[in-house]
Amino acid sequence: MNYGLINKQDAVCYAREVCAVLGGGLTAIALLVETAAAETLLGDYKDPTPVSAGTGLTQVDLGTFEWLRDKYKNSRYASALLSVFGVDLSRTAYQELRTSPLLAMIFCRFRYLAAPGAIPETREGRAEYWKRYYNTSAGKGTPADYLNKCQRAGVDALLNEQRSCV
Repeated sequence: MNYGLINKQDAVCYAREVCAVLGGGLTAIALLVETAAAETLLGDYKDPTPVSAGTGLTQVDLGTFEWLRDKYKNSRYASALLSVFGVDLSRTAYQELRTSPLLAMIFCRFRYLAAPGAIPETREGRAEYWKRYYNTSAGKGTPADYLNKCQRAGVDALLNEQRSCV
């Protein structure tokens, strides 16, 4: 595993914990896990360019990181993250995302919080949503890639597993 994960189920645990603080429910949890699958096969794919194309489990790029950190560092979310996780957004450095699945999931959730509209209920809808707001026209990924990588990473089994996240 890469990006600070011990196993793939940990990605689901981080997504659940982040969504418990930042909101979004089961659909947001699925979107975060699916995004990590699309970007890094849930930690199985180690990006050979550790920061140029994005970093961490969810491959957040530097410009997006800085925009989101500045957008949310004085928000109600910032105080909740500090209280629950001890994460001080104003002191968070981009390089920390490389080995912190928690921070990668936080910034992934922030990116989708900044996107308009509700998170789609279906995986196909979320694949389109990911392409539009996360991977964007600048990215090489396609909705079909998203769906394929979710399957390859075993997302369905992971999301359906009832394992404790202690």
